[in-house]
Amino acid sequence: MPAWDIYQQTFALSLASNTLGSRKAPLAALQKAIESEVPNWISKGASQGLKGYEVVWGPTVWKHTLDDDANTGPDNTWYIANNKAAVFPDGTFNTYVIAIAGTASKFGWTDLDFQVGRVVDINQFAKNSSVYPTPDPNPNDAANPYIAFGTAIGVYTLLNTVAPATAKSPNTTIVNFLSSIPSGSRVIFTGHSLGGALSPTTALVLQLSKGLSNVCTYPTAGATPGNLNFVKLFASKNPPSTPGSKVWQAWNRNVYNTMDVVPQAWSIDKKTYPNQNLHHVPTMWGTLPSGLADTLALLIFAAVGMVNPSNIKYIPLPGQTFTSTLPSIPQNFDEWKQVAHTEHVPAYMTALGVDPNGFVAGNSALSVLPEKTLDELIVSYPFLELIERFPVQIQQASQDLATGGVATEADPVGK
Repeated sequence: MPAWDIYQQTFALSLASNTLGSRKAPLAALQKAIESEVPNWISKGASQGLKGYEVVWGPTVWKHTLDDDANTGPDNTWYIANNKAAVFPDGTFNTYVIAIAGTASKFGWTDLDFQVGRVVDINQFAKNSSVYPTPDPNPNDAANPYIAFGTAIGVYTLLNTVAPATAKSPNTTIVNFLSSIPSGSRVIFTGHSLGGALSPTTALVLQLSKGLSNVCTYPTAGATPGNLNFVKLFASKNPPSTPGSKVWQAWNRNVYNTMDVVPQAWSIDKKTYPNQNLHHVPTMWGTLPSGLADTLALLIFAAVGMVNPSNIKYIPLPGQTFTSTLPSIPQNFDEWKQVAHTEHVPAYMTALGVDPNGFVAGNSALSVLPEKTLDELIVSYPFLELIERFPVQIQQASQDLATGGVATEADPVGK
């Protein structure tokens, strides 16, 4: 098997930041585990293409007020790895990779992913990103570049949290660290799922506020961070590259699976983006059983209701797509959740040829931590967190609609 190219290396490092996503434990246990796990990934992946990388900042785990809660995962996990001679298509460069994990806790779905009904002007936020973001009370969608308030909260946390004493570059933020890297270094921001929204947004804030240069972004499976003016501003600083021979060989594009539910959030524009908007979810895998399709209609109805108060139109970042092979058409909601997970995580490993199960195994740092159930895992993904908010309604809708109810946007449970 040929060694991974720079895109696969970046994705592998992104996956390493997500190793705690399926685990739950108090903060101290999570922090101890990630400090062992990320270097383990890099070491065991050396023969595949990670040789030369080393952790230089973090990794850092952050949990909001639930530090001692043993039943939740991390709210945010991120780190920086350095390779002094990373090989790109256009040469070899000293490279820093900032890897940002996706959602792994209820904080993600109550504060980050679900804060789409309020928005923040990214230009105003970037002027002083050390101050907690403030939503614009009267958004002007046509004039200003906006991001979701939840996305801004996430970026604020990433920029202002210091690495713990036990991690690399302790007591410094990534802002502190990046301010001292050698001139001419390349800087890659990458993340999957929620990290696929946070990584390009974090990169842009640092470009606007600190003049960070030589930046590449490699988001995967990201939900939509903001409006059209945000997309234009991002592209002006980070022009989408022309893809290579593989569809996923591209910088500054959201690389996503067309069978993945998560990148459908948070656009609701069916006309302009017919294959990438929330309304597309119930039909994107083909014809589902009526009860299941109508249960999903309930989720869409709720999601649209959360987006509408923002007074902006969420516009997807430029995308680069692949289409996985759907295992089968789910026949009930439990099967749907399993397929949704498969299309959101394992499908990307298959498409990019990066499967950590092939080189990371038997690590005690993770094996001692309790593992989440599928239900606990699935509600940590953007949009799918709605399942946690409406468990009774979904169960009732599944029962009612399977016996002949018809859901509409005006009447999501078909009564």
